[in-house]
Amino acid sequence: MSSYKDLGVRRVVNGQFPITRLGGSVIPKEVLDAMEESTNNWCGIWELEEKVGNAIARICSAEAAHVTSGSFAALVLSAAACIAGKDPEKMRRLPYADGMKNEIIIQRNLRGAHAGEPGMYDRSMEVPGGKFVEVGHEVWGARPKDLEVAIGDKTAAIHFMVPDYPDSRSDIIPLEEIIEIGHKHGVPIIVDAAGQTYPIELLSRFTKMGADLVCYAAKYVQGANSAGWVCGKKDLIETVSLHSFIGQEAGSYDPRPGFYRSVGRGYKLDRQEIVGTLAALQRWVKMDHNKERIDPARQKIKRLQDSLSDVQNLSFSIWPEDLVDGIGYHQLGLRVTFEKKTATEAVNLNHKLRDGDPSIWLYHHGGNSLDINALYLANGDEKIISNGIKRLLDE
Repeated sequence: MSSYKDLGVRRVVNGQFPITRLGGSVIPKEVLDAMEESTNNWCGIWELEEKVGNAIARICSAEAAHVTSGSFAALVLSAAACIAGKDPEKMRRLPYADGMKNEIIIQRNLRGAHAGEPGMYDRSMEVPGGKFVEVGHEVWGARPKDLEVAIGDKTAAIHFMVPDYPDSRSDIIPLEEIIEIGHKHGVPIIVDAAGQTYPIELLSRFTKMGADLVCYAAKYVQGANSAGWVCGKKDLIETVSLHSFIGQEAGSYDPRPGFYRSVGRGYKLDRQEIVGTLAALQRWVKMDHNKERIDPARQKIKRLQDSLSDVQNLSFSIWPEDLVDGIGYHQLGLRVTFEKKTATEAVNLNHKLRDGDPSIWLYHHGGNSLDINALYLANGDEKIISNGIKRLLDE
């Protein structure tokens, strides 16, 4: 296999996040070993999904689980399951859902990755024919009665995207209330919990509340960028599996290939990704996060600050300010403020760092500061960042 160097591809110093455009997470050796072992032998994917799903379900306090090609695909399949169920005639019609229950209720101020942004990930549920019914105000939020009034004979599900800091939002209907209202009317709840993997209690929090389908991304447990899982109620997970790429091939429910004509055919997984997702999750819940992630990040922060301490007109603070169990939402790092520079100059500095080789990716969240997430820095990357900042300030 050609290396980055042979291809002329620059290595990235990741001071941001396990973002998709940087390939997600760095996969640990134990996970890679499990994936490599599975690549040497075939197996039945239906059986593999069932056994892996059972193991994931135990970790997530769910009745069942199914590995998917990322949390976006998990939402696609969850919506399809709620719209068409196990009816093969309805399944083959998707995404044309006329005459089916295909309305998905969503709080307007929870659209997309952050409140107020256009829908980015929730549009996944439109892929199999879902139609959104938005409730509430984009700024002031929704009330429980807004949700209840929106439920009708076309309602297939209620969607809830968990905010980065779910306990800090007073402008949304809490998930507990949504579950209570939805279940009173026989409506399932689909939760987008893609990155809600730390503290590890979040892996089972939403299923314990009673959510029907909860979707996660494997990159947030140091698994493959191309994988994720959905866990929840057994009957719905069985339905999700029929809508998945192996549903097209039929499975334990029916031996006739192609019978279900699943809309999820394009969301394929290798057996290595399925095995790797479980291996990553098992490792994640057993990990000493302080020893393996938080303490090393704090050491990198200290070395970074020490190496920049002789530069004039710089000030430092821990970022982000709101930490839970010693960490933010997959973030723990250093905010460097350039006291003699404008916001525009800070942006330009950030662009120049990214244009270098290696390419240094930091955050600019506004003002004259740059934020450096230390959780995903390799050993020695903090020195590369400090040298890069010094070099550009000397120009």
